Amino acid sequence: MLAVLLGAVASVPVVWNFADVANALMAIPNLAALLLLNKVIVAETDRYLWSGRIDEEAAEQFS
Repeated sequence: MLAVLLGAVASVPVVWNFADVANALMAIPNLAALLLLNKVIVAETDRYLWSGRIDEEAAEQFS
């Protein structure tokens, strides 16, 4: 509700700056999680790519 009020009474540059800050604050936890889960992501990607499942899924997709 506060953001709606701010958007209604503030100037356009202030609203855009607020939106940019809000997006940056939402991105920080996601980036931290990606950094912390980097080894898990690499391991799962390797397991998926080299398990032979890609060919099976492609065959299912085009049949």
